[in-house]
Amino acid sequence: MIAVISDDFTGAAEIGGIGIRNGFSVTIDTSVNLNYNCEVLVIATNTRSLSKIEAQKQIKQITKELLALKPDFIYKKTDSLLRGKVGDELKAQLEVSGKEKVLLVPANPLLQRTIVDGVYYINKIPLMESNFFDDDFAKGTTSSVLDLIGSDYKDQSFSISLGQEMPCEGFIIGNTPTNEDLMGWANLIDETTLPAGGASFFNAILTKIKSERKKAVSSLAFGKKALYLCGSNYQPSRAVVKRAKENGACVSYMPRTIFCDNDYEGIIQKWSNEIIKIIQKKDKVVIAIDELECKGVEDVSNKINDIFGVLIKKILEKVTLEELLIEGGATAYSIIEHLGYKKFYPEQELSQGVIRMEIEQTNKMHLTLKPGSYQWTESVWKF
Repeated sequence: MIAVISDDFTGAAEIGGIGIRNGFSVTIDTSVNLNYNCEVLVIATNTRSLSKIEAQKQIKQITKELLALKPDFIYKKTDSLLRGKVGDELKAQLEVSGKEKVLLVPANPLLQRTIVDGVYYINKIPLMESNFFDDDFAKGTTSSVLDLIGSDYKDQSFSISLGQEMPCEGFIIGNTPTNEDLMGWANLIDETTLPAGGASFFNAILTKIKSERKKAVSSLAFGKKALYLCGSNYQPSRAVVKRAKENGACVSYMPRTIFCDNDYEGIIQKWSNEIIKIIQKKDKVVIAIDELECKGVEDVSNKINDIFGVLIKKILEKVTLEELLIEGGATAYSIIEHLGYKKFYPEQELSQGVIRMEIEQTNKMHLTLKPGSYQWTESVWKF
């Protein structure tokens, strides 16, 4: 069995999709249990949203529990843009696993996310000059991968190209200008190495292990009643929702004054009732965020995710959905916590990063996840 620890839920789903693409049976769980009958086990955490101390504590505990299952190896799934506490989590996992070095390959050249001479580029533009730069990055961070991994680890980190001598310890960040480089890095993993990085590097590793094995993808039989939750603040994603509304889709935006009213619960209840009526009449609804009056409100992102969790729970208490589609890892994690869902079985990779799954706790509804910066596939985004 191959084990994977992901720092958010959409990343876990993306890894699951890559597993089934390569013909592996996959289970996604939110905690480590004793009995699994799968070839790839993905543990979905929400450590990207935790403090450094809490994230490291959780990673150490999960790593110990996974090692007790005696996997072939443990892969650490990181954000492809190195957002979050990448260095902190890798340090914690390295200490527990007993490995000597980390081989970190986060790039995805097929999406024009490359690392050249230690600089991260998107569409040939340095990361910090691109439209992907946001508040997830620490102030003063540059496009250098040695900065992105965290200032505490800069002295023990190395930007290396294929063909150069590999350090025996520390954090090795692979320069990846082309897609072919991914397989080159996969070939360098040995018993002393903790492999880490994005979904594309994991795909290269699985391709190396079982390049001939491939599972046929079944045709998509998409359910009639569907709820799309688009919680990302990524502007192209919000533009897609607005275009869908212009084309006739039923879009219900979060009330812009939700943080201003004392009757907080009452607003959520009223909003959920409106959405339930739409589903009963139109079958499909998109829930999204447009503009909010939240000046002076602290921890807005976490509050929004909590609202979505409460909202979806109220909706599912009144209507039966066949499809729940969620955009954004932190949003998805909040919702499954409110619903009490823990174990998932990836069924279809609809496109890269867009994964449709069965839910162990219910056989009535499928769950489809997508990272905020990825695109919905046409097979599900139809109104």
